[in-house]
Amino acid sequence: MVKDVVAVKRESDILYQVKENGYQYLMAIEMQTYPDSNMPSRILEYTAMQHRAFKKPVYPVVINLTGSPQQDIYSFECLDLTVVNFSYKLINLSDLPGQKFLRQCPVGLIPLVPLMRHEEPPEEILLKCAKRIEELPVEMQSDLYLGLALFASLRFARELILRYIEVGKMENSTLFDGIRDKWIDQGRRQGIEQGIKNERMTAILEDLKDNLGSYPEDLVRILQSIDDLELLKTLRRYALRVKSTDEFIKAMEDLKR
Repeated sequence: MVKDVVAVKRESDILYQVKENGYQYLMAIEMQTYPDSNMPSRILEYTAMQHRAFKKPVYPVVINLTGSPQQDIYSFECLDLTVVNFSYKLINLSDLPGQKFLRQCPVGLIPLVPLMRHEEPPEEILLKCAKRIEELPVEMQSDLYLGLALFASLRFARELILRYIEVGKMENSTLFDGIRDKWIDQGRRQGIEQGIKNERMTAILEDLKDNLGSYPEDLVRILQSIDDLELLKTLRRYALRVKSTDEFIKAMEDLKR
């Protein structure tokens, strides 16, 4: 089987012109970050526009990066007519065997591997992906490192990603402008919010101890699970006036609702 593939410029995602054993067609690929109930009708619209513009058959593909599978058909009838009966190829990355792709796929697809099905921990996945990218000449690595970081961020924490993909390995990419500052700002903001959270949680526990003499260890875990800074601020006022830990926990549950 022989395929000649030529990229055809289009503003939305990817459109390829393919020649396979003498048969020519277009392969239209849409990347979907999260399931979208409107995607089938949108793909129908794109397919019709491409077929009309290029006068060739179109093979539509949706790559679902995250989330649950969705319908891969779209149809409707009007009176006695079946007006549309449309289908497309749906690929859910979470269904694909990540380890197999990690070993065998072209290195250009490595950024998608973290979103596939894995039994290994995230640290091992990122480390192996980075090693595959290192197979390329240095001047070709930065775009793939950046792609790996961006796609992996749909599934893994930013701090974990930066532990295995250094910012310096991404910054030579022409696509990197602005991303570094954005990530640094996000990290600074998260650090400030975490500091405020820790201060308010500590104050609550100290006030409870002053008021009641002690508090159960489980309460520390419960407070750590709360990210709402205003709720923590309100809970400190309760800590000074409740008559028991049970009363405090009940007030906390009521405020969460």
